[in-house]
Amino acid sequence: MFTSNSLSNQFSCSRVVFIIVILIILISSSSFNSTASFASSTINSTKLSKESLNELQALLNWKASLQNQSQSRLSSWAGTNHCSWIGISCNKASHVKGIKLTGYGLRGTLSSLSFCSFSQLISINLTNNSIYGIIPPHIGNSSRLTYLSLHQNLLSGTIPQEIGKLKYLIVLELSQNNFLGHVPTSLGELGNLKTLYLWGNELFGSIPQEIGMLKFLTDLELSNNSLTGPIPTSLAKLHNLETLFLHFNQLCGSIPQEIGMLKSLIDLDLTNNNLTGSIPTSFAKLGNLETLYLRGNQLSGSIPKEIGMLKSLINLGLGNNSLTGLIPTSLAKLGNLKTLYLWGNELSGSIPEEIGMLKSLIDLELSDNNLTSLIPTSLAELGNLKTLYLWGNELSGSIPEEIGMLKSLIDLELSDNNLTGPIPISLAELGNLKTLYLWGNELSGSIPQEIGMLKFLTDLELSNNSLTGPIPTSLAKLHNLETLFLHFNQLCGSIPQEIGMLKSLIDLDLTNNNLTGSIPTSFAELGNLETLYLRGNQLSGSIPKEIGMLKSLINLGLGNNSLTGPIPTSLAKLGNLKTLYLWGNELFGSIPEEIGMLKSLIDLELSDNNLTGSIPTSLAKLRNLETLYLDGNQLSGSIPEEIGMLKSLINLSLSDNCLTGPIPISLLELGNLKFLSLNSNKLSGSIS
Repeated sequence: MFTSNSLSNQFSCSRVVFIIVILIILISSSSFNSTASFASSTINSTKLSKESLNELQALLNWKASLQNQSQSRLSSWAGTNHCSWIGISCNKASHVKGIKLTGYGLRGTLSSLSFCSFSQLISINLTNNSIYGIIPPHIGNSSRLTYLSLHQNLLSGTIPQEIGKLKYLIVLELSQNNFLGHVPTSLGELGNLKTLYLWGNELFGSIPQEIGMLKFLTDLELSNNSLTGPIPTSLAKLHNLETLFLHFNQLCGSIPQEIGMLKSLIDLDLTNNNLTGSIPTSFAKLGNLETLYLRGNQLSGSIPKEIGMLKSLINLGLGNNSLTGLIPTSLAKLGNLKTLYLWGNELSGSIPEEIGMLKSLIDLELSDNNLTSLIPTSLAELGNLKTLYLWGNELSGSIPEEIGMLKSLIDLELSDNNLTGPIPISLAELGNLKTLYLWGNELSGSIPQEIGMLKFLTDLELSNNSLTGPIPTSLAKLHNLETLFLHFNQLCGSIPQEIGMLKSLIDLDLTNNNLTGSIPTSFAELGNLETLYLRGNQLSGSIPKEIGMLKSLINLGLGNNSLTGPIPTSLAKLGNLKTLYLWGNELFGSIPEEIGMLKSLIDLELSDNNLTGSIPTSLAKLRNLETLYLDGNQLSGSIPEEIGMLKSLINLSLSDNCLTGPIPISLLELGNLKFLSLNSNKLSGSIS
């Protein structure tokens, strides 16, 4: 008989047992699931490791094929966790998805890189290395590739047709290598391609029409090759194209009118080809165009007024063609224009006043045309202008004072025109000016003292004018001056000693003026001077021995003056001297033996002086000498046999001296000799 308490106890015990059984079942079930999950994970891990091992081994094999120094740069390529190696990126499944080793100086080939080992590879970037050899055809097995850049290496051979198998490719950069052969037609199969860079190779043949099938293409750069043939009209199908660079090839024919269909085009560069015909008026439809470079072709006809419709245009380069007619006033509508290059054509008429409306203009180059009339004063409104090249035209009148308002101007070249009047004092206000070229005009008056205020000036060329007066001492303030050309004017007075303060001076030419006085000894301080021409003046006194301190001097021309005294032996210290012109003076004494120390000398001209003594045998050491003029002196003695050792000699003149004795047979050894003058001496014998 059970009591209520005992029944209650039994029920409680049964309940506990039941709960325990349930827990055991749950625990067992959980344990089974965990074990199964662990087993599954182990299997997957084993499978992943096997695939990763293939990738790892492929990378190590390629590393081993590289040159030793390259291998050391991949020192992290060790162990089994290749996803942590430098230049390697992996996806979540630990498969290699990217190889990026830009600028590591790697040297080797791609032949040992097993592309088929990387089933998930989408990006290869080996830019700026020394990878050489060919692109192996099996690169076509990397079917998932979207990005391939082998730019700036040493790759050669042809571009394999198999690249056309890379259907997912978006970017293909093979520029700056040594590829030759044709552009593969298979590239037309890369339906997703946006960027194609093949510039800077040795590719030849025509541009394939198939390129026009790349409907997503935004950038096409084939420049700096040897491509020939016409520009294919199929390019007009590339409606997304923003950049078209075909410059520095040998393309011929006319520019297709169809180019005007490329409504997305921003940059078009066809520079330095053999393109003919006129500039297409259809360019007016290129509303997004910012750069239009057609320089260095054989384009003819006039500049279309429609160019003025390109409101986005920033750079317009039409230089070095055969364009004729007037500069269209419609160009004044190009409010964003920064550079305008029309140089080297046959443009005529005047420079439009409207050019002054181009407020953004930085570079204006109209040189080497047939432009006439005055320089427009409206140019003064170009407040951002840094470069103004108008040289080589037929411009007349005076240089406008208003040019001095161009405060940003760095380079001003008005040379080789018909400009008259004085040099405007207002040019001194061009505080940023570095080059001032006014040579080859009909400018008159004196050189303004104010030019000395141009503290950044490096080049001052005022030659071939009718300038008068002295050389202003204020030029000594131009501490950055490297070139000072004042030759072929009518300058007078002495050469200022202050010129010696121009420590940066490299070239000084004061030829053919009316300068008097002596050569300043302060020239010895011009340590960078390479050229010193003082010919055709009325300079007197002796040649300063201090000239021998100009260690950088290459050309020394003191001819056609009234210099006296001996040739200083210190000139022998000018180890870089190539030309020595002392002709047409009143120098006396003997030719120094030390001249033979000038090993670099090419031209030695000492004619028309009062030199005496014998011809020094040391001249035979001048093995680079091409011209030796000693005529018109009072040299005596015989012609040294050693002259025959001057194997480079082309011109030899010893006429009008007092030379005696037989003509040396050694002259027959001068195999390069073209001119020989020995007349008006007392020589005997003959040359046969």
